[in-house]
Amino acid sequence: GRTGTPDLDEFVRRYNSNTTDISSTVDTDRYQPSNAYTNDKKLVIGWSGSLTTSRFFMVLQNVLKRIAAKYDLEVLVMGDPSVKIDGVPLKAIPWTEKDEMPTLQKFDIGVYPLADEEWVYGKSGLKAIQYMALGIPTVATAIGANYRVIEDGISGFLVRSDDEWVHALIKLIEDASLR
Repeated sequence: GRTGTPDLDEFVRRYNSNTTDISSTVDTDRYQPSNAYTNDKKLVIGWSGSLTTSRFFMVLQNVLKRIAAKYDLEVLVMGDPSVKIDGVPLKAIPWTEKDEMPTLQKFDIGVYPLADEEWVYGKSGLKAIQYMALGIPTVATAIGANYRVIEDGISGFLVRSDDEWVHALIKLIEDASLR
């Protein structure tokens, strides 16, 4: 069998030793970067997920309030159209296969927040992989498979606290060449 994370592989090996841990992948012929990496327009911080994972996005409420108080930007959420955060200019839309790629390509910065709970250790980091395949600078919670997807400070940022989220986002907002 195939597993998508080291933690899942370890769990499955208790019952079947014939497993292989293979990270999630994306079709790089389809995932083409379109980011201009400029600060001459309103920047978009984006998150893609689902109704069941939007609770992870909401971990960023205070972070995004702090950022929105200082910068003129938009937050774009794809997957849970009911998401709202007071004081944050946020557009939330449903996920559709047809709209996924063009919506992701609007992101200037991708966020991938997660909570420290058992279920998260089975997540493969696919959202970070999708963002990165599109050339979207990514800030993610330093947890689980994100350590094998992102090299902190090299291919993205791995963060542990609200202050680290704010610091990483500000660096990317202010420095178009870093993005």
